[in-house]
Amino acid sequence: MGFHINVYNMPRIETYDEAKRVFNSRTLVRGEQKSIRRLGDRYEKEKWIRQEMQDGVESYVAGYYNTDLVRFYPTHKEITLGGYPSTSTQYFVEYIGRVTLNMFEHKRYVPAPFTRSPMVKNNQIECFINNMSGMYYMNADTWYKFDYKNVALDSSQFEIPIKYKFDASQMRELRLPYKTLLKYIDTMLKLNNEGIEKDNDIDNQIRAYEGGILEFLAQESNMYQGYYHLVNRTQSYRWINSNRVYYSNMGMIKRYLDKLIKLSNPQVLVEVKPTEQS
Repeated sequence: MGFHINVYNMPRIETYDEAKRVFNSRTLVRGEQKSIRRLGDRYEKEKWIRQEMQDGVESYVAGYYNTDLVRFYPTHKEITLGGYPSTSTQYFVEYIGRVTLNMFEHKRYVPAPFTRSPMVKNNQIECFINNMSGMYYMNADTWYKFDYKNVALDSSQFEIPIKYKFDASQMRELRLPYKTLLKYIDTMLKLNNEGIEKDNDIDNQIRAYEGGILEFLAQESNMYQGYYHLVNRTQSYRWINSNRVYYSNMGMIKRYLDKLIKLSNPQVLVEVKPTEQS
């Protein structure tokens, strides 16, 4: 994620009156609409504040490039990430909106390989605000309402993070078809754990199999091919006497096989009940 914005030449806006003062203190740039002023240096047209009138109420909107990000009303302010939660966008909202946006750690709630999967309810959460009035989890698109003390005016707008785990009993059942293969691989690695050379014939055989890799690995007639495939997918290397030596081990292979099983059986990912989260 790129970071390109300079916020330090922009004003900090704490209230509606300050937004009005900032707008009125800025000089109109020739060729621009009369309702727009620039927030940074005069050449920085990407950072701006716009005056609006709706139902007789004057408001001010601060934005970055073509995206509205912070609105200032006489009674409250509204913030959003504008559908584009880049680092620059978040810095702009923090600086102008006078909030602190904390990164949401998805991996604390959802284990791999589903950490940012669209099937997970948390996927839409981008960041959160944590202050004296509470914790507010935000997505990239919604406009969130706060008073000028940063108290949320509508808590129902915010996301609720959900914790997930893998169903252990389901995973035990799903691993059973590969028990013989894992014993075979364990034996082969005890004989030689220094990796394995690429074999195009085996690669083509695996690619040509229509039933999918897990079904291929479950067949006892494919023990060696399964060993070859899993070692190739997991092997790493270390330097010994200036030589790169490849290796794999059972821990690496079991973790990779578990990943394949989980991705093919997303039902093993289940929500943690509230009593389990506490």
